[in-house]
Amino acid sequence: MKAVIYGGKGKINVENIDEPKLRNDTDVLVRVKAASICGTDVRLYWGTMNDMFGYEAGDAMGHEFAGVVEEVGKAVHNFKKGQRVVSPFSTHCGHCYYCERDHITHCEKLTAFGLGKHWGSLGGGQAELVCVPNADRTLLALDDRVSDEHATVLPDVLTGVFASFEGMRGGSSVAILGCGPVGLASVMCARLLGAGPIFAIDHHENRLAIAAKLGAIPINFDQQDPVDAVKSQTGGRGADIATDTVGKIGSVNLAYPLVRPRGVLKMLGYIDPKEQIPIGPASLAHITLEPCLVPPIRRYQPRVMKLIADGKLDPTPLLSHTMPLSEAPLAYKMMGERLDGAIKIVLKP
Repeated sequence: MKAVIYGGKGKINVENIDEPKLRNDTDVLVRVKAASICGTDVRLYWGTMNDMFGYEAGDAMGHEFAGVVEEVGKAVHNFKKGQRVVSPFSTHCGHCYYCERDHITHCEKLTAFGLGKHWGSLGGGQAELVCVPNADRTLLALDDRVSDEHATVLPDVLTGVFASFEGMRGGSSVAILGCGPVGLASVMCARLLGAGPIFAIDHHENRLAIAAKLGAIPINFDQQDPVDAVKSQTGGRGADIATDTVGKIGSVNLAYPLVRPRGVLKMLGYIDPKEQIPIGPASLAHITLEPCLVPPIRRYQPRVMKLIADGKLDPTPLLSHTMPLSEAPLAYKMMGERLDGAIKIVLKP
């Protein structure tokens, strides 16, 4: 079968590899109909997260995929051949200390698709076939009203952002740093949950324009001071919530003065563990730091899928391009270098 393979820093190949087989009676083979490229995939493409993940040349890419059940293990009860399904980016055992407390992305036996040996070396989702372990616990049957393309935001980005914003009070002011896929998803979810005003901060005009269409107040930090802009529309206090989707020390330092005292700073961007995040500003202003990476995706997937099916969340603005799997090298270049307005690209095997 054809699969997207990491070829070393800045290099992606589409190669013929052996088809996966059922390894356990609880496995399901999924024929992939659509797979999207995540920002994490782009970081792996550039080699910036590879040591942490144990990612090497020859590893298969991708953890956001949807498809159709191809083959079912003998001990699988909830799925049958031909059924449309989507998977979260990871699997969990269901029995360990963390799973019993519903912290499934901290499962002691967690494995993830296409994220290297430190995450269990499962096959990548940007391929024609994927073997899904613990299928009854992992897979979700797709609502017929949700397209394959839209389903690719369920394994990670849109579901993860929604989980991070759940519980937010209606009417909260929110400042979002970065208008990539996570930032735009943050605008969508904040608006759905009743936030306002919502500020979107970036310097790419095409992305700011999308954020504005989604209901945010766009702020180009090359043209105006974001702190002044936010405070001028929040009674001089700052936003109730700031959300950093960039994952850089510079963006965290910008986020602090955007948040009012006793506000919340949500950290959705991946920050290199070698970096030192300053705590002083949070301590002085009693700002709550809320790490939001890898929430329990599978718990939230049914709810977010229903919101998409009911037309309350529309992933279309996140998905800038759809391309054949054979063009994955170009797709990664487009996302990695932000060419042709690329935000998030869906690959079709």
